[in-house]
Amino acid sequence: MNVIDLSMTIRNHWRWKIEHVVQDFKEGNDFRSSAFYMGAHAFTHVDTPLHCKSGEATIEQMAVDSYSGEAAVIDLSYKKPDDPITVEDLQKAEHVRMNEKIILLKTCWDLHFSPDSKEYWIRAPYVTEEAAIWLRDKKPMVVGFDFPQDYPMKLIEGGKFSLKEMPTHIHLLNEGILLVEYLCNMSQITGNRVQFLCLPLKFENSEGAPARAIVIENEEEDMR
Repeated sequence: MNVIDLSMTIRNHWRWKIEHVVQDFKEGNDFRSSAFYMGAHAFTHVDTPLHCKSGEATIEQMAVDSYSGEAAVIDLSYKKPDDPITVEDLQKAEHVRMNEKIILLKTCWDLHFSPDSKEYWIRAPYVTEEAAIWLRDKKPMVVGFDFPQDYPMKLIEGGKFSLKEMPTHIHLLNEGILLVEYLCNMSQITGNRVQFLCLPLKFENSEGAPARAIVIENEEEDMR
């Protein structure tokens, strides 16, 4: 059994200011104790449909296994900086079935640029609207990405953007398909079907949450 950690390390980042307060031994404390302040959509995290649509379930109302299960991996590691991900790219993955619980898009983007760098965000491949519709029509429950998947993320320093500009949010999340964003280390995945475990923090009344995501690969899965 091979266990692969797909989660970004949480630390100060140019996109997200992480307030990390430590009470430490040097202050005369018997214990080291940390407190963190960060956004719910920073680093590896999940989105619920409430992120785009009012009246949807909050994170603590969802089943614990909502984001976990068998996943089909689509290998897109050949994509170059600024490349669009098209329907033709996705159709190459003939192992992807209708009604998969989870589809993971694997670009290995963190091998091109560190997630700590601005280039990681502004030079990434992106999912076209047609490709987002193709994913929607496969009727998965969850789609995960190891790159900032919507084109406007390239313009992240320019401020806010609207839902209609973000194909994966309007065609997937807005249609009830859950998203897992900013995965990493997917270059370590060797098979096209894996067990994916993703456990978001159980915040009350939230539309998303940071998550620890891992993949478990077994030899028999690698041979499928």
